[in-house]
Amino acid sequence: MSLVEIPSRLEHALSKAQRGVIVLAVDGLSADVAKQSWLAASLSTLSSAVPATAATAFLTALTGVPADVHRVPGTVYRNGSGLVHAINGSPAIPDLPTVLERHGATVLARELDLLEGTWARALLRGCTRLPAPPRHKLTAQAEDPPLLVANVVADLDKALPDARLLWTYVNIDDHVHRHGYDEPVHEAMLRLDAHASRWAAQGWTVVAHSGHGQVAVDPDAGLAEAWDAIVREDCVIPSGGAGRTRWLYPKPGRTDAVFDRVATALGSAATVHHATDLGLPQPETGPVVAVAASPAFPIPDPSKKFEHGGASRDETDVPFAVWEPVQ
Repeated sequence: MSLVEIPSRLEHALSKAQRGVIVLAVDGLSADVAKQSWLAASLSTLSSAVPATAATAFLTALTGVPADVHRVPGTVYRNGSGLVHAINGSPAIPDLPTVLERHGATVLARELDLLEGTWARALLRGCTRLPAPPRHKLTAQAEDPPLLVANVVADLDKALPDARLLWTYVNIDDHVHRHGYDEPVHEAMLRLDAHASRWAAQGWTVVAHSGHGQVAVDPDAGLAEAWDAIVREDCVIPSGGAGRTRWLYPKPGRTDAVFDRVATALGSAATVHHATDLGLPQPETGPVVAVAASPAFPIPDPSKKFEHGGASRDETDVPFAVWEPVQ
């Protein structure tokens, strides 16, 4: 079972909801932390998108289609003759309906509401968007997960009287990148469980899920140098990818050579694949794809302490929780 099931699950929840459905899209939460924190929920596990990153996962979760259909295979990928950043840029994204659009959802998009690129528009098209807090407040809340949850809950409480389907973005991803799943994250998710239980007691069906989890990383500088050398010497444009899954765009006639060179250079730190074998669209994705197999994998931002995008269970297991109304 994967993220493509989320639209149909939300449709089912709406069909039998008493007051309506609240959806908490918690970016960066692992299934294990959800199991430890969402104690009052009925909890199951779904598989993330490939790669396990927000740009791909949340578009899949709202459209019900994988990356080879919605054409957003990661954070950075080919668009025309160069690279585009999926979240901040303006890639071409097919006009796909979302479950939010079909039901005229009210959305508290928070950070997503401040994005001007096509990705956020594809997610939130046709919805009633509640104004986001100022950027500096969002930044401060992302540093303090319990404070973040308190602000999300307060804004949701204000919006509930006028909504039937209410969707909100809960960004713990930034905090986890820097600190991992520390005590503030656990405390924040326990508080979210308590508020979800309160809303359920008021007759709401509450659904929560993430797009991916994260794992501790320790990127090796030597592997990063080897990767950069392959890009410099054998590729037509810089590499793309999504954290612990990265791809290359070899020069004409060099695909097989690049494949072998990456496998040799990264060794046990990665597995190397052809993009088509992973169901990734081309030409957006480069034909040679490296997937992390150890913490030493050379991620794009070596300052991060935790990262995602790879194929480990901690990254790809996605919690899906439901707090049912009291009958």
